Amino acid sequence: MVSGSLCKRSRGHGVRQLHDDVVRNILVHLPAKYLLRFRCVSTHWNCMLKEPSFMKFRSRKNFILPVYDALHLIDDKMPTDDTTNFIVKRCYPIKGNLVENVGVVGTFNGIVLFRYLGALVLYNPFTGAYKKLPSAPTSSCARAAYGFGYGANSDDLKIVRFNKHFKVCDVYNLKEGSWSSWSTSKYYASIPIENLDGTFANGFLYWIASRSRNAFIVLDVKDMVLSEMHPPFVIAYPLGTVNGSLCTLHKQYENRIDMWVMKEQNQWSKIYSFNLPLSGALMNCYPIYILDSGRILMGSYASSNLIVYDPLLDSFKISRMFNRRTMRVLEYVESLVSPSDISSSRLE
Repeated sequence: MVSGSLCKRSRGHGVRQLHDDVVRNILVHLPAKYLLRFRCVSTHWNCMLKEPSFMKFRSRKNFILPVYDALHLIDDKMPTDDTTNFIVKRCYPIKGNLVENVGVVGTFNGIVLFRYLGALVLYNPFTGAYKKLPSAPTSSCARAAYGFGYGANSDDLKIVRFNKHFKVCDVYNLKEGSWSSWSTSKYYASIPIENLDGTFANGFLYWIASRSRNAFIVLDVKDMVLSEMHPPFVIAYPLGTVNGSLCTLHKQYENRIDMWVMKEQNQWSKIYSFNLPLSGALMNCYPIYILDSGRILMGSYASSNLIVYDPLLDSFKISRMFNRRTMRVLEYVESLVSPSDISSSRLE
């Protein structure tokens, strides 16, 4: 029975109700789909759940996997055997036979940016709201590189697209809702890249150049200046962020892996090393994505397992619902922000 100190009497009724603080403390731990349902309980609950302080206190990070049949939203705070809440499947915001060409460019304040061939779509995985952005003034190409980030502050939020091996850059300013273009140095026009979607960290976007160069292509988003960075290790795996800082993994030999983090521009530190087991569930695994907590999302060459591995605790969680046709994975924070709130352009 609920203690009287946790209840209040409903106005005009004899029914006792839980105080809002108690309700918030309960709701903040629930999976996303239940929160969306509870917004329909009453106008008061809807307003309470839409409060910025509630979402900030919840601060729940999930990750999104574009799979051929649907978007998979994964909440790894849930047990993997809770198939109802661990993975939630959502339809793609734009329908059509474009799934093979979908890319996840980046995220800001709970909004994920997708690219569909030449189209760009802002999407909130929590609410399902989306917005298609105006097309760029120049035509796209098969090897266009994309990025999503900001410079000095979040009001400087931009989408960038480089065509023809970084020769031409199209820039979409979300505050102004308009595109502009500029030509980059011919020096960068001859550099092929490994990853089409850049990783954003601390005002810069990073792409991996061809393996033979062992370098990153770096864009200063504020000043829109390109440069090349050479790390003190061999680049072998995709980039990510740990606590907001750029990071990546380096494979020393068969099962020995180092994690490197960049605290300042091109100042790298090896924060830890770990061994992947040569037998058992982690045998024949490969890194897909580095979560901001330092945990590593891994796939398996030998099975359809999706594995969340914590190298510091040497522990892991396994889901058997992974599909190898998954493209880039991205971590995002749940929010109620509308895609229209971060872009001033009109829907097409």
